[in-house]
Amino acid sequence: MNFVKFSILSTAFLWLCSCDSNSVSLAFNTQNAPVQKFTLEASLNVFAPEDSTHESPESMETRLNAQSTLSQTVAFDNGSARFEMKIDTVDYKSDKRSVEEFRYIEKYLSSQHFQFKMMGDGSMSDPSVEDQALQPGTEELNLMKVFMKIQPVLPGSPVKLGDVWERSVEIPGNGAMTTVYKAFKLEDVFVHDGVQMAKIGMNIKYKEIPDTTANVRMESKGFIVGSGSILFDITHGVVQSGNLEISGHIDVNDVIAAQLLPNMHIIQKIKLRGEIDQAK
Repeated sequence: MNFVKFSILSTAFLWLCSCDSNSVSLAFNTQNAPVQKFTLEASLNVFAPEDSTHESPESMETRLNAQSTLSQTVAFDNGSARFEMKIDTVDYKSDKRSVEEFRYIEKYLSSQHFQFKMMGDGSMSDPSVEDQALQPGTEELNLMKVFMKIQPVLPGSPVKLGDVWERSVEIPGNGAMTTVYKAFKLEDVFVHDGVQMAKIGMNIKYKEIPDTTANVRMESKGFIVGSGSILFDITHGVVQSGNLEISGHIDVNDVIAAQLLPNMHIIQKIKLRGEIDQAK
């Protein structure tokens, strides 16, 4: 009888150990984080509703490609760190802006360096942007907001395949604070070139709050929703890549033209690719 009990307890113990071995801890490196080079691609398409009375429905398309460098500036005793994102180069295009406006916006975006404090789970606080006085101020021109949309927040405790967790993120703007609700799922864990990787599914939703300082103000009555995925480098504690597609309906108020375009359909696509700067 004792032998049987021992065998059962041993089997249960081994099963628990097996389950624990399938758990993985996801955490950002906030103590000696490597310098990363990022490519951020974002496109924003805005369309008039299908039942629009315009013979040629209003629409706008913008595309942005920004190269940046992310580096840790200081580590704190509580496990957090302060990071700085410096914009290296910018390529911007829009079918509603002139070449002169392209150049001005590219010059502005190239100076849009920002800093933030980050915990090991990826939650951010105290974000700040330099040279805000120059800000033209529309949705696609806020690089910090675009980056914070796609930035994952990790669970803070070990997870297994299929586990889900939810977080909310406060993203500051000139005239309002946007709360983005994020849901994540651990979809896969694998090894690539000796590096342990995690694939994380991500869904987000938020309401667009108008920037009262901008000439073009966007506001949504319902939720704007999005989905995508993140490849997280577990070994180095950094994001390797991510993609996110967002869609919803907004009212666009052009203050200068005194024109209101209601119920415009928007599609925003964001792609982020990062690689460790081996020269640093």
